[in-house]
Order: sequence, then C-alpha cells, then structure tokens
Amino acid sequence: MWCEGEKLRFSNLESVRSRVAMDFTGSVGRIVDDPKEAKAIAVAEGYSWKRRWRPTMRTPSNLAHVNGIESGVHITQPWFHSGMTRDQATALVNKHGTVDGVFVVRDSRSNPGCFVLTYKCGSKVLHAQINPIMDPVREAHVFSLDSGVTKFYDLLQLVEFYQLNAGCLPTRLTHYVVQSTSPIKVPNSVTTPAMAAGSY
Repeated sequence: MWCEGEKLRFSNLESVRSRVAMDFTGSVGRIVDDPKEAKAIAVAEGYSWKRRWRPTMRTPSNLAHVNGIESGVHITQPWFHSGMTRDQATALVNKHGTVDGVFVVRDSRSNPGCFVLTYKCGSKVLHAQINPIMDPVREAHVFSLDSGVTKFYDLLQLVEFYQLNAGCLPTRLTHYVVQSTSPIKVPNSVTTPAMAAGSY
C-alpha cells in the first residue's frame, strides 16, 4: 500500500512526466522531444486553430452543444458506446477490466450534451465526466476532463492524449472494450498505481 506522502510525491512526479508536447497533425498523435519543434508546432497550431474556428453568426454543426451532440468522429470509434447506462458501463468494464486503464466512453445520462469516461483503476470502476466547454481564447467549444486545463477539439483527440498521458487521471487509458468482445490493447501504453477520482 502507498502511504499519503508517497502518493503525493508519486503524483507530483507523474504530473511532470505526463505533461509532454504532442503533435496531433498526423493520423496518430506523437510525442515531440525537441523543444524548438514543439514551439514551432504550438505556434502553427495556434494560427491554424484561429483560422478554423473563426466565430460566425451561426454555430457550426460539428460543435458541441449544451443540449447534445448529434454527430462527431467519436461515434465511429470502437471505444464509444452510445446509449449505454452507468450500470451497463460499470458491468462491462468490470467484466473485461483485468488491468488498470480498461475503458469505454459513453453519453452522459444525467448531463445531456456531456460524455463520461468509464475506466478501471486499482480494482475500482471510475467515471470521469467529459464536458464540452467554451474556450474564451479561441471562442470555440472544446472537450475537457479537467475543467478546461487541458482542451481537445474532439473526443478522439482526448482519448488519444490520455492513452499516452495520465494527465488528471490516476492511470493512463490502456485498453478499450468493444461491445461483445474482449479488451483491445492500445500500443505503447503504461499503467500507473491507482489514486482516487470522481464519479459521474
């Protein structure tokens, strides 16, 4: 078992290690090691974001709406389970979750327009709410697990990030569960010891 001091020290180390520069311009995200390249990507990404997300009088159809999201890249992903209840997600992850990081993403029943990441950590099934929020700097809707500290264009980008980084979660996402099948291993993933998380 971990004592409180060790948990805090490990948590601080994990937070530092989890914050890496990422390049999502290709078909798969990659970690950027060179600080100059990271800065160049950040600058280019900032300009690109501003061009793509110019506010208009009408809301683009692909943005998150508070009342719900009718479509998006996430609906084609094997880890997304539309219409699944909290109890169904808990049972599915419990059944297939033999290691930390087994997960599914589902619609939130209690907060329409939001999503929930259901995942296994330390023999517990945890639920983390994914909120669509307005980014005041970009004047666009983005997704976040941590009240806007880390923001993503879509759920696919969010899931890819947390497969590589624990971030605000107590473990990295390592495997996803497809309905009626076994968990699928996510390449290049590492799990970390469990810590507490909220439930949604």
